[in-house]
Amino acid sequence: MMNSINYIRKTITILGTNLRKNLNLSDYRRWSRRSSLSSKWDVRTEKIGRLVPCESTVIEFGAGRIVLPQYLPEGCKYTPSDICDRGHGTIVCDLNQKELPSSIKRYDVAVFSGVLEYVSDVPRLIKKLSPMVDCIVASYAVKEYTPIKSTRRVNGWVNDYSQKLVVRIFETEGYICDHIELWNRQCIFRFIK
Repeated sequence: MMNSINYIRKTITILGTNLRKNLNLSDYRRWSRRSSLSSKWDVRTEKIGRLVPCESTVIEFGAGRIVLPQYLPEGCKYTPSDICDRGHGTIVCDLNQKELPSSIKRYDVAVFSGVLEYVSDVPRLIKKLSPMVDCIVASYAVKEYTPIKSTRRVNGWVNDYSQKLVVRIFETEGYICDHIELWNRQCIFRFIK
């Protein structure tokens, strides 16, 4: 009986993810719950913080629990952004919408920690950000380490890029990948112009 219930839950989750993927919708319900924001991701956030240059203006998309500021180097100015208001001056932004909010201006660095997997059209997003940001630090669960599509959909991930394709998406917009490291079956990339 329990296996049947788990199978039904998994199937419903996959169907929901596929629907959001096809309609370019975000999972507001999931990300508005504080319980969806895991402290296990803090190690990844710390690694990302080390890749940000000193004295940078930084916007973090998917700011969640607002952990990144404690790992940023000296002199950085931080702006949180997320799908729902997290306080601390959060810019509310749904990355699956066609346009970014007008309150997003120019920053030295944009950070995506566990976010791009939930964006229906990553190339469109990077094209929109390219004129505003000279450096992007992003983690991404590449297909090489999580190849099974149903597993990706159960996680809520709406896209399936390889490491090579992630790099190509950014290169198309004038970025060069100068750093890649592995964290927990995900790649952490740094792209610069």
